[in-house]
Amino acid sequence: MSSDLVVLKFGGSVLRDELHVRAVAEEVASFVRRGSRVVAVVSALEGTTDALLAQAEAYSSSPNPFATAQLLATGELASAALLGLALDSIGVRAETLDAASAGFRTEGEPLDASPVAVDLPGVVDALGRVRAVVVPGFVGRDERGRTTVLGRGGSDLTALFLAQRLGASCRLVKDVDGLYEWDPSLPGERPRRFATLPWDEALALDGTIVQHKAVRWARQHELAFEVGSLGATEVSRVGAFELSFSAEDDVCSESIHAA
Repeated sequence: MSSDLVVLKFGGSVLRDELHVRAVAEEVASFVRRGSRVVAVVSALEGTTDALLAQAEAYSSSPNPFATAQLLATGELASAALLGLALDSIGVRAETLDAASAGFRTEGEPLDASPVAVDLPGVVDALGRVRAVVVPGFVGRDERGRTTVLGRGGSDLTALFLAQRLGASCRLVKDVDGLYEWDPSLPGERPRRFATLPWDEALALDGTIVQHKAVRWARQHELAFEVGSLGATEVSRVGAFELSFSAEDDVCSESIHAA
């Protein structure tokens, strides 16, 4: 694929409600207007997965894992449909695929599966017809066609897997402007934001921003990716990089030590 293709992943912390779905549509549109083709990978709206899991557990303390996966998948399917509608409403032609139509195949446990294949020609054909393709993250199908999910935070893995297979760049869009030494919302000393960091450093973080399973997969396949917020001009880049911090944080750190 050409270098103008980007995979953008939008998590539940960004897709908080239908109003935020429209903001995500504008983000996709901004990339399209700059000449990119976009594969938008979406999580369920904020809180949806927890609510669906609670529904499943209301029937049993150990609900059937395949039935649970099928129920959880409805959250991502709804988000993908809503984003497709939002893109259409602002004049961006898009196609919405599900795990079956994208040929997204998995192996392993139904609630913690791993991706193994995608219908690459089908996704490429869709990108030839439109500038944006929307794909539900987190969800796949096993060798028997049963619905599976990739573990909590699995939309990150969906995005990285698709980027690697498509030869695209990848940005994981979060509600923070990158990766920090520790949670910047905690009281106390302000953490520095990483400009670049190797995969192992990303794995040393607590895993609340980027799924560790996804980072391990990226490391295994030597895939670099970005972490940033909506409209970001600066991001954290994870990959075969030396550890570095944002210029602003380096200046602040030098000032503190000089004092």
